[in-house]
Amino acid sequence: MPGEVTLNCQLGKDQLPVTGGSQVAYILVEATPTEMMAQVRMPLNFALVLDRSGSMKGAKLNAVREAVKALIDQMAEGDYISVVTFDDTVQTIVPAQPAMDKTGIKMAIDRIRDGGGTTMSLGMGTGLNELRKYASPGAVNRMVLLTDGVTYGDTDRCRTLADDAAREGFTIMPQGIGADWDEDLLDNIGRRSGGREAEFIKNPGEAAARFQNEFNSAVAVAVRNAQMILHLSAGITPKKAVKVLPQISDLGLSVLGDRQVVVPLGDLEKDTPQAVLFEVTVDPKPAGVFRIAVAELTYDVPAMNLQNQQLRSDIVVGFTQDPSQAQAVNAVVMNYAEKANAHRLVTKVLEEYKATGKVTTRLAPNVTRVLDAETQAAIEQMNAGQQISSEQVKSIGNKTRKLTQRLEDM
Repeated sequence: MPGEVTLNCQLGKDQLPVTGGSQVAYILVEATPTEMMAQVRMPLNFALVLDRSGSMKGAKLNAVREAVKALIDQMAEGDYISVVTFDDTVQTIVPAQPAMDKTGIKMAIDRIRDGGGTTMSLGMGTGLNELRKYASPGAVNRMVLLTDGVTYGDTDRCRTLADDAAREGFTIMPQGIGADWDEDLLDNIGRRSGGREAEFIKNPGEAAARFQNEFNSAVAVAVRNAQMILHLSAGITPKKAVKVLPQISDLGLSVLGDRQVVVPLGDLEKDTPQAVLFEVTVDPKPAGVFRIAVAELTYDVPAMNLQNQQLRSDIVVGFTQDPSQAQAVNAVVMNYAEKANAHRLVTKVLEEYKATGKVTTRLAPNVTRVLDAETQAAIEQMNAGQQISSEQVKSIGNKTRKLTQRLEDM
């Protein structure tokens, strides 16, 4: 039934000038659960897959144990929990079960000890098996994957397991603690599974907050299997699609078709919009008003036994011969475009640096001005041929993908 989700569409410019050539247009499409979803609370099916290798010894493992126990304290009786640890072997510390015997579960967590190397695929595979025991379309089925190091010899297997998770409706939420984990791999695992890119836990004291965020995110899920499709009119060509909320993520070429752009959104959380910025080229038109696209959203609401619900919204733009009308822009949309561009360029800089230790891409002042002082200083160091730390690389990447969160808070 209507009313579970709103679909809001905005253009970078409502009026384009009449010209003899094609021109670029920006379309922002935002999907948000409505207030009527506020009381929805889906059961959780959580697998916590935790690195317990030798490098986790001391403060890191202590902090993770306490963070996990705090998360378990908040789970409801209808939730399910499993805990898997890995080094170069794998251990099922808490087999999948209802989150009822919290004292017993926390005692098992306290018995986790460090030791060994790092073979992350073992933990991921076992974690998926635990998730399968209580998997349900009506539950939030998630793996929280935490590591502090580089896995050895099994990166392809990790990616395959992330693909398996996506096919079964399980999302993986990666977390990296410390400075020595492989952010490219963890980011890729998150994206491939339909989850998000890795969260950076800079120091052990941040672990509790990160696990709390994972819990808050899961209990806020109200809508599942959301998919956004932009159907394009004749003469409109897709160039790029970038998710800008809740974080920035370039969706790549795979989502672009000749006449439509298909973006899987997955879970929608209460009071948390998901937004995609589409960049298209528009063929010349005479003066007038034209429909250039139709935005469509499909979704399920398991708590209400609703499947394949659909919203559609026409996107129209005017073509004008009045220069003053054609100059007016939507500041919100163009701000998202500016920050998405900054994210793309900073990502390119970091990729160059990680591959060669050098940077050839130079960022213009209109890009650097949206970055914080730490990121600007680190980029200046790289441009000067100086080295930055692995921790700085991770911090810059993590903060840059969250540039639009500051805009949303304004």
